[in-house]
Amino acid sequence: METIPYEEEVATNVIPLAVKSLRIVDWKIHTEGKKSYNQIVIVDGKSHMYMISSQMLKSFDMEDLEDLYKLVKARYGSIRPVENMDYLLWSDMKIMFEPHVEDEVWKLQKGYKVLEWKLYNSYGVHSLML
Repeated sequence: METIPYEEEVATNVIPLAVKSLRIVDWKIHTEGKKSYNQIVIVDGKSHMYMISSQMLKSFDMEDLEDLYKLVKARYGSIRPVENMDYLLWSDMKIMFEPHVEDEVWKLQKGYKVLEWKLYNSYGVHSLML
């Protein structure tokens, strides 16, 4: 009897048990003072704490990220986004401590429309959103 090798390559989708997905079931954000931590709860009830999101993302595989995305979407899917989010996050907000007419910043702002002007009395700070 002679064994004839099979010429075609056979691809198998093998996932070692040690690398198997964590299967995320919940997540929470904890704040202690100025530090915030992401707590990820997995199927067996264990949890992992991450202070830096990039470390969390490096330790997850694609299935874990999809699970986390589904949880976040389920929790915040019905909330309407803030209008003009670019103004809220990325706008050119200028803070003036002592406004002076001859100051270079004030000269450059001629012609801009001020969208919002706040005065923080406790700090003596003006905040302009242009």
